[in-house]
Amino acid sequence: MSLSELKTSFVNKRIQQLEVSDTGLVTASDNAIFNIPKDTQLAAVHPFLEATQYLLPTIAKNITFPCVNMEIDSVKKIVDIEILRQDEQLYILLFDFTEHYEASHPLVQEKNENSIAKSKLDFEKRLLIAKSEFKNSFLSNLNHEIRNPLNNMLGFMDLLAETKLNYDQYETIKIIRKTGTHIKMLLEDILDISKIERGVIDVKNVNFYLTSIISSLQQHFSLKYNNSPVELEVDIIGKVPKTFIGDPVRLNQILFNLLENAFRNTTEGAVTLRISSEDTSEKIALVHFEVSDTGMGIPEEALDQVFDSYYQLKLEKEKPIGEGLGLKIVKDLVELLQGSITVTNAVGKGAIFTCSLPFEKRKAKREKKTIQKGSGIYRSKRILIVEDRADNQMLFMKTFLNNDKGYVIEIASN
Repeated sequence: MSLSELKTSFVNKRIQQLEVSDTGLVTASDNAIFNIPKDTQLAAVHPFLEATQYLLPTIAKNITFPCVNMEIDSVKKIVDIEILRQDEQLYILLFDFTEHYEASHPLVQEKNENSIAKSKLDFEKRLLIAKSEFKNSFLSNLNHEIRNPLNNMLGFMDLLAETKLNYDQYETIKIIRKTGTHIKMLLEDILDISKIERGVIDVKNVNFYLTSIISSLQQHFSLKYNNSPVELEVDIIGKVPKTFIGDPVRLNQILFNLLENAFRNTTEGAVTLRISSEDTSEKIALVHFEVSDTGMGIPEEALDQVFDSYYQLKLEKEKPIGEGLGLKIVKDLVELLQGSITVTNAVGKGAIFTCSLPFEKRKAKREKKTIQKGSGIYRSKRILIVEDRADNQMLFMKTFLNNDKGYVIEIASN
């Protein structure tokens, strides 16, 4: 067999030619692929061909339909269909590409699935960003709207506590102030979490005394839990510098939440704060803070979850362990300060939170600057208060006037 004969034989097996009229009547067919008798209407051959016969009168040159699955008299093929007009005669050509489409279908399917998966991932990412932006915006606005009236309420509570009250009234005021202060702290934590997630929280780099922070925390928890059998113990190990350069507000926030969490989950024994440091360079010291308690501890399977948002561990017949919000803000702030925090424990013997934070060491200065006594705002007796809310104006006015130091108050709405 010659090459031309081989080629002709191959083409004849792969291509079927039909002659049809504008009304869809088959006038001739070589039946190379399907058996389509002469004088048969396309509508009777296959549904797809039935759909094309309404286009026949409008075809001036040619039109192509790729990858059409057809089954005629138990013969199944995947063909490309081309309809063309030459010399006023309509032809339908069927090209058998079954092997090609069957081989390429898995690849095309995989490509389509990958494309769909990529589009889905991109959509989910954009949706997550949109949700996060909405949540942070909502929390920020909500916090602002709640915090202002809450601060106002606490301010008037302070003023009320200074008036003549009987014992029951004073104790009631104390409970209301304690509850309001707790709510205020939660709001501050929520706002800080939102700021950290948005990347807009400020980290200060100022001089501070570590001993002042520790002393303030000791005083706070001694007063707050003075009726509790749990004691706060502070153990400074080795030579720890007294002064550093860093963010004392965030450090206080971290230690406060860790100690508060320890006290809430300890019914007897002690909460211990151990402090040590090591020099990592000539200027930087890594300060280690270890907060341990004698509570119930945390099961091993829950250790990885205690820093999650709003997570609370519940033990049988016990109150929830840990304020998820407090520990969440702790981890976020530690990472913000480029430190690290871990938790370990022995169940039934308490939990140990170990936090390590880098601070710049501050060199002691020999010269002491003196500040003129009475300098600053309190040197003047005339004070201008700019506040648009009437209730806040009243709070400021009463606060200064109650000090009985001869202040002259002026108020402006803007």
